[in-house]
Amino acid sequence: MSVLQWALLIVGAAAVIAVYVVSRRSSRLPKDWEPPSGRGSVPRGGVPGLPGKPGADQMDMFAQGSRGGEFDEFGVGKPRKRAEQDLFGEPVAAAPAAAAPVEEKIVTLLIAEREGTAIFGPKIHLALQAQGLQYGEHRIYHRLQGGRAVFSVASLVKPGLLDPAEQQGFSTPGLTVFMLLPGPAKPGSALQDMISTAQSLANALNAEVFDASRQPLTPDNARTLKADVGAWAQRNNVAL
Repeated sequence: MSVLQWALLIVGAAAVIAVYVVSRRSSRLPKDWEPPSGRGSVPRGGVPGLPGKPGADQMDMFAQGSRGGEFDEFGVGKPRKRAEQDLFGEPVAAAPAAAAPVEEKIVTLLIAEREGTAIFGPKIHLALQAQGLQYGEHRIYHRLQGGRAVFSVASLVKPGLLDPAEQQGFSTPGLTVFMLLPGPAKPGSALQDMISTAQSLANALNAEVFDASRQPLTPDNARTLKADVGAWAQRNNVAL
């Protein structure tokens, strides 16, 4: 396969994965979600029952008066932060700090036909189904666990669709297998399953497996990929 062909396929695979990642992020937000306002949660128009300025401005009068001297509850000195208490006057333990967000990581493998020719639809779908992959969201195939995608398989050609209803007359030079971490499975086992599945697909399709750098997935390259995922897991305190 020529450098130009590889470049076009990589661009197509990147576009497919980008669409999937963006849509997955969007699906995490509730339908009625709105961006938070800069003035907190006070209703527009002010505190209910109080005319005049918005409630945030009315409730800000203590802050305005404190700019010159900063008074505590007794009218002297700097304001002091009171510890929260329960109904019996006992101090309430502070809520634990929120955990640091886990960085997302995309792991990608490419499957390309050995001779650089096309792989036809019926052969592709038979191979995908033989590996227990399920057709679903975004009209591509997934390894599912608990209804969530561990990793996914799409066509290398944008937009990446692998619709079984359109398999007759469909062809592609290869497939992209990709995983977005964190996911529903432990990253170590998920990666091993992803590599094994990609290799089995390649054997069934007269194809080869390549890493994201277009290098054949040799045992050494596979170990490097596993070490990279292990480093990500350690950095983000995720169990392998």
